[in-house]
Amino acid sequence: MIPNATWVRPPARAGLHKARRAFQIVTSFLFIIAPFVDLLRFDLKNGRLILFGVHLGLGELGVAYAIILASFILVFAGALLYGRIYCGWMCPQTTLSELVATLERWVCPKRGERTTKCKVMSVAAALVVALFVSWSLVAYFLDRSEWFWPSATVWIVWLITAGVLAADFLWLRHRFCVGVCPYGLLQNIIQDNRTLGVELDPARASECTNCLLCVRACFMGVDIRKQAFDPMCLNCGDCIAATRLAKTCPEEPLIRFRYGTQPSRWPAWLRKAGVLDGRRAVVAGLFFLSVAATAMATGSRADLDLQIAGQFDRTRVDAQGTVHNEYKLTLGNRLHEPVKLTLQVEGVQGLTVLEPTGELALDAGERSLRPVVLAAPSAGNPAGAHPIKVRTLDGPKVVGELSAIFFVPEKG
Repeated sequence: MIPNATWVRPPARAGLHKARRAFQIVTSFLFIIAPFVDLLRFDLKNGRLILFGVHLGLGELGVAYAIILASFILVFAGALLYGRIYCGWMCPQTTLSELVATLERWVCPKRGERTTKCKVMSVAAALVVALFVSWSLVAYFLDRSEWFWPSATVWIVWLITAGVLAADFLWLRHRFCVGVCPYGLLQNIIQDNRTLGVELDPARASECTNCLLCVRACFMGVDIRKQAFDPMCLNCGDCIAATRLAKTCPEEPLIRFRYGTQPSRWPAWLRKAGVLDGRRAVVAGLFFLSVAATAMATGSRADLDLQIAGQFDRTRVDAQGTVHNEYKLTLGNRLHEPVKLTLQVEGVQGLTVLEPTGELALDAGERSLRPVVLAAPSAGNPAGAHPIKVRTLDGPKVVGELSAIFFVPEKG
């Protein structure tokens, strides 16, 4: 049974617990600010993914596939090598649930005290945290302009998300890790007898003084004395930290992190990283290869995304015998500063740009669809499809070149 986290006694003075808290704060802070500083954001309005400040359009499948592949391998590798270490050290749900429990201990310092004032302050603390975090979650899917002037739909989604999070922080909390979290369920399937976990050293079990500090420190209700590598254990290490504070416990901690029950003969430097067999070596190698592929795919991207499509059903010849072809030009600015582009065309005698008449202005990260009209005299240009080049220039510099077709219809 999972205890009430409000009354769990975290080993606040232990170095291991302090290290975990620091790691939780950093990772949760990055999780909350990520959409606001473009570390990660899915801009649904403009159809693009922003990753570490790089704007990826929906048509950039190579980069998208590389990112998805690296993410899946990371999830698999993390579960296989390190078990539920993510859950105890990095998961925002765990961190925020512990934060709300800490706030409740502040407003209700006496164990079992549930006065009306105490209950109201506890609910208020959970609501404040939920409202703040839910805005970050919603911001992951918004354009920057919608952060400060959200639509009615965004307001509704925000309030619904805040309500779900508040319910989670008030009632569900660590129960989410046991029966709801899909990553937790995946970990239970993937991990084996060499996955990182927590155990009471079986060779020294007789030295246990039954002080119960390890039990009282566990917010998941795991009694590590009875079952090592318990699937409910989140590898947070608080039970280890608690026993290090106990004066009655042996100087050398009885509870420890260990890579499963199956020994390995691999080199020590690999064992320390969790690479204990061939399967783990393959998974780790695939992860680093996928990261390298992602970096190469991202680094080889052009600054501008250019595509052109002809609309030859609208081709016409005016009274002076000039052929007009219409196109749709897709422009995507992947730079962090605005650009002003001009068009240059060649390939057909007398070919000129009728539209646009001036510069094409694109803000940083903007993606837009612009009409283009090209014209050339029918005299001197035989009927049929003619290959042409459409170049985009930033000042005198050519920043993109497209191949297209200019169609001259039959006379008559």
